[in-house]
Amino acid sequence: MVKIEDLKRINLMKKLPVHLLDIIAKEAQLSIFSTGAQLITVNKKIDNFYMLVMGQVAIKRNITPDIDVILEYIQSGNSFGTSAMIQGTTAFYSAICQEPCEIITVSGDRMIQLFEENHELGYYIMMDVSKRYKRFMDNRAQMIFKTLSEDLDMKEDVYDTWINSTK
Repeated sequence: MVKIEDLKRINLMKKLPVHLLDIIAKEAQLSIFSTGAQLITVNKKIDNFYMLVMGQVAIKRNITPDIDVILEYIQSGNSFGTSAMIQGTTAFYSAICQEPCEIITVSGDRMIQLFEENHELGYYIMMDVSKRYKRFMDNRAQMIFKTLSEDLDMKEDVYDTWINSTK
């Protein structure tokens, strides 16, 4: 069990009513992980939903044995591992603590059960997850358009498409 005050430090949980925070607090665990701890492994089942209270976690993918691509650095207040709420999902990435981390975890299977038992909880969580996913995809699309627009052969076509899509 974790304290409601700890859950309120997580961006995803900030807008939840206290009665819903209480449900999650009873199911959640607070753990401390050391630098280098691997929380999620490529091609393995994602078991837990993670909420980072303190520390930093790298989301990365190995391209070759010598090359890693950092997809994102998760900072305090953010969450990851939402795929744990989709049964049978395996990871496309690894999640590794970059420093000692204080993390709230909830089993993905238990989160699914909580959503089935309390539709209001599922609504609040999935609405926020959907908004974050949209922001993420919009940012990625803008980055791709910007990169493509730097190719002189494609610059004019890409620029026109990008400008029209942002109106």
